[in-house]
Amino acid sequence: MRQDDHSAFDPEARSRTRPDHRGQDPLPASLARTRVVELLKRVRVPAAETRVNDYPHQFSGGMRQRAMIAMGLSNEPSLLIADEPTTALDVTVQAQIIQLMKTLNRELGTAMMLITHNMALVASLCQRVVVMYAGRVVEEGPVDQIFQNPQHPYTWSLLRSVPRVDEARKDRLVSIRGLPPDLVSPPPGCKFHPRCPFVIDKCKTDPEPQLLEVATNQVARCWVLMRNVSQEDVAAAKTSVVSVEAAQKLKQEATSEESGIAGR
Repeated sequence: MRQDDHSAFDPEARSRTRPDHRGQDPLPASLARTRVVELLKRVRVPAAETRVNDYPHQFSGGMRQRAMIAMGLSNEPSLLIADEPTTALDVTVQAQIIQLMKTLNRELGTAMMLITHNMALVASLCQRVVVMYAGRVVEEGPVDQIFQNPQHPYTWSLLRSVPRVDEARKDRLVSIRGLPPDLVSPPPGCKFHPRCPFVIDKCKTDPEPQLLEVATNQVARCWVLMRNVSQEDVAAAKTSVVSVEAAQKLKQEATSEESGIAGR
């Protein structure tokens, strides 16, 4: 499943022409229509017999997402890879798509791999999570375990940068300072160290460690690990948010740089 549902469809093709049977002989037109209707019903598209004649622009964002899921399921795969399946959908439609994917996973036995920044989606759909930074796996483990006891500072920062509705939060949300690294010319040592609130000298100079077991079924790639960070340092990281004045100054500097580039 592609991230952008608009690019997944031919704007001049009706739904009835879209079963994805790559690697197989094409279906006759009559069978293709029947198959598309069956797939649209499977993903809960209302009035599938008539919607099969519609063009992509006649579908809402949620309906296009359902149609894209149907395309992914047309070959009855054992694994479905979904890239940001809830992008650009409002909260209500996101909940419907999440529930649909849960149902399909249960009914069809299809394994699903989600590529996403949506932590709520991970928490509600996944059993295991792999956290990546700068193209490298930095932590992996069961979802509940990672959410409750993250060991890599990047995972810890990610989880504290979004609001949680399942717990009372007294701390302010934590912003991850800086920008992702330039992968053409990455920083030495750990790629996260320029942004890490718990960085030590070893992080800046030594090669990144291997993924090491930090708990049962949980591994992380870090010289520090959150279990070794003092409560004082954790508290300091939680309160080290950028002030309004500093944020305005950074914005002005960025605007000045953009103006300078545009004027060249």
